[in-house]
Amino acid sequence: MHIPTKKLENGFELPVYGMGLARVGGNTEPDTSQDDAWTKAIQQAIENGVTHFDTAEVYGGGHCEELLGRAIKGIERDKLVIASKVAASHQSYDGVRKSCEASLKRLQTDYIDLYMLHRYPEPGTPIADTMRAMTELVDEGLIKQIGVSNLTVNRFKAAQAATPHKVVCNQLHYNVQFREAEHRGIVEYSQQNDIFVVAWKPVQRGELPDATILDELATKYGKTWRQVAINWLISQDHVVTICKTSSLEHLQENLGALDWTMEPKDIERIRAEFPNQEKVGNWPLDYDADVQP
Repeated sequence: MHIPTKKLENGFELPVYGMGLARVGGNTEPDTSQDDAWTKAIQQAIENGVTHFDTAEVYGGGHCEELLGRAIKGIERDKLVIASKVAASHQSYDGVRKSCEASLKRLQTDYIDLYMLHRYPEPGTPIADTMRAMTELVDEGLIKQIGVSNLTVNRFKAAQAATPHKVVCNQLHYNVQFREAEHRGIVEYSQQNDIFVVAWKPVQRGELPDATILDELATKYGKTWRQVAINWLISQDHVVTICKTSSLEHLQENLGALDWTMEPKDIERIRAEFPNQEKVGNWPLDYDADVQP
């Protein structure tokens, strides 16, 4: 199927649904035991229209990038959106450049479409140094766009202030249950400033609490509760999502969330009525050490 996209004013487009690859190829160390299965899963995703793939240098100690590089071999590169992330511990000026070069090699590609800070730089690493390296990578054509992951609004502003290039996204844990991105104003700020929110764990690995509101809307729209949960995200302005799935059945179910739009009143019903909402995500944002605006 054709997956719809959303577009920023600077021309950058992201599909509303992409494949997240956290823990593919291992957790923080390489694990090759499932290489064939994950290569097949990525290729099946491409065959079903998925073009956005999200990885990071820390996933499987780099092996995830290697697997993705193998899986996309022979696919027209300009048909894909490859996203990767540099670890917070590698965000010195030299560290960013070395990490990007290593990721390009593992991915077997000449450029990365979206290169993100996995978190804000560790104490002692000035954000200006980090973003100077990111700026140069854009200018040299090694990356197309700069993004961030797991940043508060203040830290996003600090990163943006340190580069002339637009920071196009903030990748966050955000779904019908986990609302830190809303509670802390990150979704609203992103929408007001033409920035993508890339929501990960859209269905919480299938472990969202039972919710009458999801069941009710699933009946209304003729969809499954998972499809309602995913559509709730992508029906919102400037919000897209990534989801990890190894099952073709689950992938195809997820894709059934993309060909319709939830009514605004139902978006707000879920926002108000979903039970057991959490104001802190699985990867809590660091407010105690937040930079000042």
